[in-house]
Amino acid sequence: MMLNLSPTEREILEVLWMYGAMGNGELSGHFAKRGKVWKRQTINTFFVRLMEKGLVVREDHKYAASCTKREFEQRQAREVLGTLYDGSLKNFIAALSGGESLTEQEARELDDLIDDLGKKHS
Repeated sequence: MMLNLSPTEREILEVLWMYGAMGNGELSGHFAKRGKVWKRQTINTFFVRLMEKGLVVREDHKYAASCTKREFEQRQAREVLGTLYDGSLKNFIAALSGGESLTEQEARELDDLIDDLGKKHS
């Protein structure tokens, strides 16, 4: 789902996260200032796609992100883990390291992270 996010969809989400709910005209004005002039229908199309992906909700005549940026990044990370690594954190870390040994610093950081996460679940 989120792996299919286009650069423009991501850019729209970034604006919504930064400024909050916006109407079509407000978003159009924001992007016009950045040299991107879009027709109302183009923006509507992006909003529809983002709503179909569950990332934007409509509130009256405004659109808002349905999650925070951090929540989005967590969902996206879980999706990558599930899709590409069979849901295995071990497989992900092995792929990330390229089969090479971790440095002592990296190993310590991972140990600390695992300890911290373990404490949260205790």
